[in-house]
Amino acid sequence: ESGTSDDDPGRTIGSETVFHYTIKRHDFRCTAGSFFQVNIPQAEALVGYVLNRLELSGTETVLDLYSGVGLFTAFLAESAKTVHSVESAPSAVADARHNLSAHTNIIIHEGTTESILPTLTDRFEAAVIDPPRTGMHPAALAALIGLRPERVVYVSCDPATLARDAKLLTAAGYHLLDAQPIDMFPQTYHIETVAFFRL
Repeated sequence: ESGTSDDDPGRTIGSETVFHYTIKRHDFRCTAGSFFQVNIPQAEALVGYVLNRLELSGTETVLDLYSGVGLFTAFLAESAKTVHSVESAPSAVADARHNLSAHTNIIIHEGTTESILPTLTDRFEAAVIDPPRTGMHPAALAALIGLRPERVVYVSCDPATLARDAKLLTAAGYHLLDAQPIDMFPQTYHIETVAFFRL
């Protein structure tokens, strides 16, 4: 419940509340409890930048880690052979199943990244990572490095945890080719960064 006065009592968002967002012609359902980017124009720029860096040709098997309601997965599926989407929040997984139901080349895994990655046996050419502010769980990052995707796009909302995880990726043989800041939160010190790594 929010509100600062009797004139503006605010409103409570219940678990049944559903929001809809349109990004580049795709409609995304997002129920209360699921995460979605708050800055829609910049979310479109973010999707465009991720797809541009990956340069998918249609033959790749791609990982989308911390995939939420399917924002990146929906667009990856249009340009990849198969997309494995990994998400732990049940509400986001339910939204993703709804949002991605038109695609037949998506496999949705419900669970933590560190528990799902060690069970995967496919060869992955590319990965998109969009973790929370804490960055990747160390076991998840180790499992990702073990899968050796050739291209990794890491979307980070915290430069410190990005630097920590980038250090481990580069120690494992990845090269950081570029990092693009995207201002998702104008007039704040927060910054989103898209980092592109390649073996």
